[in-house]
Amino acid sequence: MNQYTDPPAESFETLLLKAHPETALIHELASRLRTLPLPIADWDDLVGKLQREPIPELLQVPTPNTPCLPDELFPIRDEADLAVKLTATIRTFLRQAQAGAGSPARLALPLHKRLATLADEAATGTSRGSGVFDDGGLLGAEQALTKETRSVWVVTLVLHDCDTGQLLPWSWLTDWSVTYLFDANAQFIAVIDGMWTSYAVLVMREGYINRRFVLDSATMAGTTQHICLNRA
Repeated sequence: MNQYTDPPAESFETLLLKAHPETALIHELASRLRTLPLPIADWDDLVGKLQREPIPELLQVPTPNTPCLPDELFPIRDEADLAVKLTATIRTFLRQAQAGAGSPARLALPLHKRLATLADEAATGTSRGSGVFDDGGLLGAEQALTKETRSVWVVTLVLHDCDTGQLLPWSWLTDWSVTYLFDANAQFIAVIDGMWTSYAVLVMREGYINRRFVLDSATMAGTTQHICLNRA
C-alpha cells in the first residue's frame, strides 16, 4: 500500500525567484550565459559560442545580425562582470518598456516580449512590488566583513498610516540609486545584496513625512516588517 507523502518544500531560492519576476529573468539568462567560455567579446562572439549548443529560447533571433542584447553588455570578462552588466541591462530594458516601448504582441524577439510582459505586469499592479538594492552608501549601509561568495537576503515591508493604520499602496521606496513602488496591497519585497549586513532606504508618499528605515539582516532577513508614515 502506497503511503502519501507531502511534496518536498520549495527552496528559498525558488520562492525568491517566484516572488520577483525580474530576478527570475536575470537568473535564467545568467545561468545559461555563465556556462559559456568566458570572456565574451561581443554579440558575434556570443552567437558563435551559443551555436555550439542548443540556443535558449530567450536568446533566439531571426538572424545572427539581429542582436537582442545591447553593445553595453560587452565585453563580459568573468562571472562577476556578467552579474553586474546583465542586471543593469535588464533593469534598463524594463524602464524603457515601462516608458512605453509597446505591447508585447508587437515585439518580434522572445527576450523583448518577456521584458514587455514584465513591464505590463508592473504597470497594472499584477506583479508584487519588489526590487534589488545593491549600491549602498547614499543613505547608509554596513558592509559585511567577509568577502566570500555573496548571496542575498529578503525583507517584506508593509506600509501603513501611523494614525489610522490605513494601508498606503503605491508609495515610493528609494536608496537614491534606484526607486521602486509598493504594490496595490502596500507591500514591497526588498532584495538586498549579501555584501550588506544593514541597508537604509527612504520611504516617501505625497502628503506624508519621509521616513528613513534601516533594514538589518541579523534581525529582519526573511521577516515581514510593518512600518508607518506620519502625515505632513
